[in-house]
Amino acid sequence: MTRSIDPAELGLLGAAQVGRLDKTRRVHGTTNPTQMWLVTSRPLDQLPPLAFLTARRQEWGIENGLHHVLDVSGDEDRRLKVRNLNSLCVLALISRVSVAVWRRDRTKRQSYYRWRELNKARCNHLLHLLCRPPDKVQW
Repeated sequence: MTRSIDPAELGLLGAAQVGRLDKTRRVHGTTNPTQMWLVTSRPLDQLPPLAFLTARRQEWGIENGLHHVLDVSGDEDRRLKVRNLNSLCVLALISRVSVAVWRRDRTKRQSYYRWRELNKARCNHLLHLLCRPPDKVQW
């Protein structure tokens, strides 16, 4: 369910549409209904309700495709503790490049953690993967 909205009505500059997403989640046999409120700057004629829902679902593709790998398999939250902001940015970039190379290299279902451990000392192999022309990426 979505509706057009005036930015002043919601108190958010640029808000053009608000939507409510009703979800149910089943955990250990118990069903938990929840509501999520979504806001966009795109008006209803540019982003109809179904497209609004599709955009929301695509956000989870990014979350599951990259952030989950970095947080869980890469243990990024625990490993990337530095005092310098520049160092943090460089290490975060290297982590993301590492995930991209892992996706390019894996030929079988191999966890990112296991792949990273096996390839720590294989610099020539990793350099070869980086220099290879890109294939179509499948997330």
